[in-house]
Amino acid sequence: MRISLENKVAVVTGASSGIGLAITLAYLDSGAAGVVAVFRRSEVPEELERAGKLYPGKLHIVRGDVSDEQTAIDFTKSALDHFGRLDILVSNAAISVVKAIHLHSPEEWDAVMNSNVRGLYWAARHVIPVMMKQAGGLILISGSISGEAGIPTQGAYAPSKGALHQMTRQMAIEYAQHGIRVNTVACGTVDTPIVHRSAEASGDPEGYWKMLRDAHPIGRIASAEEVAGFYTYLASDLATFFTGAVLMMDGGYTAQ
Repeated sequence: MRISLENKVAVVTGASSGIGLAITLAYLDSGAAGVVAVFRRSEVPEELERAGKLYPGKLHIVRGDVSDEQTAIDFTKSALDHFGRLDILVSNAAISVVKAIHLHSPEEWDAVMNSNVRGLYWAARHVIPVMMKQAGGLILISGSISGEAGIPTQGAYAPSKGALHQMTRQMAIEYAQHGIRVNTVACGTVDTPIVHRSAEASGDPEGYWKMLRDAHPIGRIASAEEVAGFYTYLASDLATFFTGAVLMMDGGYTAQ
């Protein structure tokens, strides 16, 4: 069965690599009417260059930092200007500082909270009114096992993800009457470029990868593509009874 996103317009933040890039490509491949890909990098990833040629007129890029309200203004306007509506927001952009809380500088703490939590607040300020006017919409949030379980060195990152999990419930209840649904996908470790960089920086890449695999009862970590497949299902008309859910896609990590 092929999942269709026909006639749906999505905004995906953090779309230049990892999960965000995989979601952007999956949405285009599933027939989305349009995708606005949001990221900070100055260069456009090769995968998005190819996608733009493969799906002409269906991909638009907005550069900006989600911790800045102007980025939310820009991507909301871009969706409306280019595609005439905004059905799906994937709030995926995030940053992490791998330290215990007491070792964070105030600047590091604020940077994580501003990107991960305030970024969703800015998006809500501009996307929610559009969805209310349309009488419907979907917000999908990238959560984490760190928002549900204590994990060493997750410092500001874990509290930021916990805040997103509660924002999911709050917004789902607040806006259900307007036909707006809100869900979070809380992943375990996913094979992304940032994890590869962390493995190299550890000084023992093989040991690092084994540690990650062993932490998940299923015995492996996820691929960005399988995560994107779940996001595609959640964005489709097959998943319209999900709202207010924090969905653990974690290989059994939080079941331990």
